[in-house]
Amino acid sequence: MEKSVLLEYVPIYTPCRDNTPVESLTNLWASCYTTDLSILSSETGQEAVVTLVKTSSPTGRSQTVKQLKRVLQLNCERAGIQTNTLFSYIPNVVNLSDAQRIATAATRLYTQVLDFYEQQSPSPSSFVLMPSLGIQAIAQLLEELEPSLQELRLQHFAAKDPRAIGFLSTQFHFTTQFLLSRLTPTEQLLLSPYFRFLEEQVCIPWKRVCQAAAGYTVQSPSLALVRQMLPYSHDIAVAVFQRALEINPHYQSRRGTLSDPGIMTSSIRDMQMFQGYLWLSILEGSTTSIEEELVPLCMMVYPTVGVSWDLAHQGVQLLLEEIQARIQSEYLEILLPYAQAMQFSFAELLQKDV
Repeated sequence: MEKSVLLEYVPIYTPCRDNTPVESLTNLWASCYTTDLSILSSETGQEAVVTLVKTSSPTGRSQTVKQLKRVLQLNCERAGIQTNTLFSYIPNVVNLSDAQRIATAATRLYTQVLDFYEQQSPSPSSFVLMPSLGIQAIAQLLEELEPSLQELRLQHFAAKDPRAIGFLSTQFHFTTQFLLSRLTPTEQLLLSPYFRFLEEQVCIPWKRVCQAAAGYTVQSPSLALVRQMLPYSHDIAVAVFQRALEINPHYQSRRGTLSDPGIMTSSIRDMQMFQGYLWLSILEGSTTSIEEELVPLCMMVYPTVGVSWDLAHQGVQLLLEEIQARIQSEYLEILLPYAQAMQFSFAELLQKDV
């Protein structure tokens, strides 16, 4: 993401006061898409706060949305072209008609997100009373997006080449980059969480994690573990990526070096995806989702983009070390069987060098 984006993710962990475990996790999930507003007053002064209030007003949001809708389809198609170029070394991973359908579906989903964003205008007092601002009514947003997302999954996740999921997530990433580049830093600050939310729905099972909480009481240790760690998913992913970069400063994949901004973003998203499957497994009481969903997905995607199993295995080890360093000691016994299953799965891939 461009350095001009004044964006910092602020996890918020609070004692459970929600009516149900599902609501509890959903609200914590929503806290992952929160921007720090204090950075404005501390770095750029009162003028930036005034700009933020103006940009976030109904009129300001309407202008932002109108501007992006004029170029939305063009940028979705442009993202498709760039993704095709990136994946050109994979014969027929997505054919022309599939690529056109993805661009159409992406246009529809981004349009829905923009429409939703336009409706969510906080009161000016919010910027004074609250140190941060997040996506309002995240469950409602997901409900509105779900039919289009499900259609996209049915069309493309079951494509002849399963690596199409990598194509799909990359195209959404490029679309977000292109759209944000047309906005002011303040507009980027306000819209980035919404676009990141959309990108993550393509490959991270956050909704399933929240739904899996339905089988637990609020006092359940397994639920408490996930409640503790979920809001910090982005921080954990960033920390893991930074450690991997320090260890492998000259690593080169087909897409470039680890320090490349695009690879940095996709690597951080991958580490969040791994966490999503880890928490899902714990709440489901089974390692099936790791073994039958996450591992096959990595087997399909990583070799095509030149990510070695040595680096993938190292990433898993660093992730689990970071989680264990942050988790409360009483939850380690719950975590370890699932962490070990994930580590073993990727150790096997490294040994076999599939």
